[in-house]
Amino acid sequence: MKKLEFIKFAMLILVTLTLSACSIGQGENNTDKEEPGEVIVDSGNETNEGEGELISVEKVEKYEGMEITDWIDEHTVVLAKENQELEKMSLLENAEFYPRSLYTYNLDTKEFKTIKAQKNMFLGGATLSPDKKHLLYYENSIGDIAFYQMSLEEGKQTPVTEDIIGSVYTAEWTDENNIIGASYAGGAVMADKEGNVTQIAELQEEQLFNAHKRQEKIYYITTENPSFQVYKMDLKTKEKKKLPLENAERITLSPDGNQLLVTQITGNTKRLIIADTDGNIQSTIAEGSDVTGASWSPNQQMIVYQSNSVINGEEVSGLYLFEVTSDESIQIVQDIGNVKTKWSPSGKKISVTELDERIYNSSIISIK
Repeated sequence: MKKLEFIKFAMLILVTLTLSACSIGQGENNTDKEEPGEVIVDSGNETNEGEGELISVEKVEKYEGMEITDWIDEHTVVLAKENQELEKMSLLENAEFYPRSLYTYNLDTKEFKTIKAQKNMFLGGATLSPDKKHLLYYENSIGDIAFYQMSLEEGKQTPVTEDIIGSVYTAEWTDENNIIGASYAGGAVMADKEGNVTQIAELQEEQLFNAHKRQEKIYYITTENPSFQVYKMDLKTKEKKKLPLENAERITLSPDGNQLLVTQITGNTKRLIIADTDGNIQSTIAEGSDVTGASWSPNQQMIVYQSNSVINGEEVSGLYLFEVTSDESIQIVQDIGNVKTKWSPSGKKISVTELDERIYNSSIISIK
């Protein structure tokens, strides 16, 4: 029970941040372009992040009040933002918040198209299926979040969870047809596009922090005995293997499924590492007081991440690109906090969403 309460507490923090992000008005066309000369590109070794200019930044475009979560193509993104066309949230005691709705946004024409809007509901976390035909997103008003998926072509939605299983607090696409999520009730569940939900029996008694699937393998972090330990389970043999990755906060599978990008807590710091699927560390990318937003490029040659570190007694933060073959990083943006990142299909653009005090702000970085 204590582990379940911990998970709900963690998700309460997530929801609180989401609600806080909605409390300041968000203009629909409030974008600000920076010229390439205004982008900070640091190829020196002041922050011990490697030497040599690996890439160049072409431009940075800012999108205030928007949470960019995915790419339909190189010119169109999926985002969530405050919807001031709806009434404020009447379900909250202090109705200061507008609902958040989901949109597509054309980066060239600046045109919004509503995907889903619902009164008294915060929508967010929208990600596309690999074939770009379905959308996975969460809804929240009061209490726990619930995940849903809908067809972008038909505009129909299907719940990913059922009452007999209990809602999931994490969910992600495993392929074009299936979703995996970690359940409040324990274990992990799988769901298809039709909303058919199956609990993974072998994990039913375990409390998971998150779960990921590629082919016939499931990688997950457990919150109990020991806490935040990474495991791998083979769905064919049902064998579970404890990987030598402790105090793990986050796992991201590489595009080909053969490597793990892992954020670990190491005392008062965090570090970002690459490991193989057996948990053997292949490279340490960064270590600092915080590391967030790490994600693979589509061709698996680069990794973007945000890092905070203390240099000469001062806190230094930045966004970095790590080049896998050279094993070097370059800083591309200074003074940026906790972020989420998403690469465009071509790998030439990166969306970066930062929670700045009480509001989500996004940027799109074009690289060459």
